[in-house]
Amino acid sequence: MRSFSPDVKAGTISSISDTIGKNISVEWDHHEEKRLLRKIDIRCMPALVILFILNFLVSRGNLANARLKGLQTDLNLNDTQYATCISVLFAGYILMQVPSTLIMNAIPKPRLFMATVVGLWGIISALTSLCDNFSDLVVCRFFLGFVEAAFYPSAVYYLSRWYTRKEVGFRIAFLNAGNMLAQGLGGLFAAGILGGMENVKGIRGWRWLYIIEGSITVAFGLLLPFILADYPSSTNWLSDRERVIAQGRLVTDVGIIDNPENDEKSGSGIMRGVLMTISDIKVWALAFMYFTYIMGLSFASYMPTITATLGFSTTITLLLTFPPWAFATVYALANSWHSDRTGDKFWHIAGAYGFAILGYIVALTANTVSGKYVSLFGMCMGYSGIIILGWISTSIPRPPIKRAASIAFINAFANIGQIPTSYLWPTRWGKRYWQSFTTEICLMALSLTIAFAYRQYLISQNEKLDRGEAEAYITDEEIVKQSADLVHATMQQEEVLVHSFRYLF
Repeated sequence: MRSFSPDVKAGTISSISDTIGKNISVEWDHHEEKRLLRKIDIRCMPALVILFILNFLVSRGNLANARLKGLQTDLNLNDTQYATCISVLFAGYILMQVPSTLIMNAIPKPRLFMATVVGLWGIISALTSLCDNFSDLVVCRFFLGFVEAAFYPSAVYYLSRWYTRKEVGFRIAFLNAGNMLAQGLGGLFAAGILGGMENVKGIRGWRWLYIIEGSITVAFGLLLPFILADYPSSTNWLSDRERVIAQGRLVTDVGIIDNPENDEKSGSGIMRGVLMTISDIKVWALAFMYFTYIMGLSFASYMPTITATLGFSTTITLLLTFPPWAFATVYALANSWHSDRTGDKFWHIAGAYGFAILGYIVALTANTVSGKYVSLFGMCMGYSGIIILGWISTSIPRPPIKRAASIAFINAFANIGQIPTSYLWPTRWGKRYWQSFTTEICLMALSLTIAFAYRQYLISQNEKLDRGEAEAYITDEEIVKQSADLVHATMQQEEVLVHSFRYLF
């Protein structure tokens, strides 16, 4: 539990010098903070959720959907070549994760950075429609991953700049709700386009799928600079008073102001941030946890193929992929909301793992169409374990450069697992896919074991913090003074606030 001095809680007088040099003193209470939070949600969340839907539609889901309507045949791909086209996306994706997120941390206007990324991946997706062979598709997929890499970890980091540790998990779940819905909506979209646009103007339906979804993405990228906000310290759509509250409440949550400009002052430049990341045992524990978790959910890239084993037509198969993802999305939001409310991480993650493992077991043992279809719901519910991403930002709160590097590194490391598991679902293993499902069960069990060990480690670290034997992060006197000014506290009160930090587990 966090404890605060009465004089430094949100709701007291806070002061800061803003970017134009004025001294601003404001007083806020819980209700005003809630109003500000709603305003931030309305401005930030819808745009990011739409981006996540488009992200999955153009980079992940459409390849699996297009496969059902002739892509693999038209491009003369064997199963290994098709799997390579899936995995090569992650080669480019992994390479650019850390550099792109560090760029995001350094620039004051993330909306322009994200808009550029979105426009580029939309263009590459549309150009995929011109592919005529294996080599063409591999090149497009590699550069799609290369450009797309900037979005996901940057979006998670972006949210950590706006929300407290007990708010960010639910918002990350909202982002992934867009991801999960996209997997279901992608089937509905594809059913309409692949069926209705087949051979229109002499162009195959799967090519239209890439053209239409890529064009929509580019259009939204052009609108993004006018929709998305920047950071609390640099955005221009909040009043001076609201900017102070937005920054002050983050200080009361962790104890230190969240401003990348202070990274250089405290000696935490880019290289220092990377070194702090790779030398932290928490980062490696989270990386291996997320790595095995992502591998354990590789079924998603083959969801239409797995659903096709039920024996229905292509259109019905695509439509059947939507209900499991829709149900799983609702569960993921409820699971993350309750996790934020209680501050618990592990047991909510464990519940998600349990549903995924149960789904795999049912898929292995069911002999009826209904049983096999129900198993898809459990598998998809496994995605609610994405609370892991919120656990990263709550475990590594400061300095910002380390948090940015950690989020990117963990996400990049985890996505290495997408490369080998792209080959885990060859058609010769269908219709049972028992080798695939058994492997998934083992991977999820391993990830859960790592998560439990990490939970116990955080408990031991909190005990050391209670005894004054450890520090959660290194502080600089000048930054502590800035933080004290922001929440109108004395240096002594701010030191108490800094040392009140405890890990969430």
